[in-house]
Amino acid sequence: MRALIARTLGGVVVAGLGLGIAAAPAAAAPTSTFRLTAGGVAAHGTYRHMMGNPERPVPPFRITGTLAGRSLFGCAVIQVGRSGPADGLEWRTFGRHCGPGRTQVRVEASYLFRGVKPPVRLCAGRTPAQAERGRDCDEYRPAADVPAGPVHGRSGGSVGVRP
Repeated sequence: MRALIARTLGGVVVAGLGLGIAAAPAAAAPTSTFRLTAGGVAAHGTYRHMMGNPERPVPPFRITGTLAGRSLFGCAVIQVGRSGPADGLEWRTFGRHCGPGRTQVRVEASYLFRGVKPPVRLCAGRTPAQAERGRDCDEYRPAADVPAGPVHGRSGGSVGVRP
């Protein structure tokens, strides 16, 4: 009887660890990477969730990266989305690059309306002003956070992790 109880308890512990491991990546997801190309410029970087405290509040995201150009005549801007009037999306430029070479970029951003992570886009043109018009762009939209927890609406009362 003790052997059966030990096996059952062992199985419960292993099953509990399995659920914990499966839930951790969906709940944490602290960083993601992106790669964008537009015109003769490529952008790559990381999108990191920041932690703040009530005494020193900070925007929840830091986006850092590099713009790399290969064309002599092309320019590009990298922009982050922010909430505009009437739930519209506005683009704020946080980096510019013209010609060959590399430029480091960094910005801190907040959630958009309805708790959506802000997108990042790279736009190309002959000048930075032309690139800011947003006609030749490549966009990165971060995956939505999927909270870990019970899945509702399943028959039999089963508990699992949301996909």
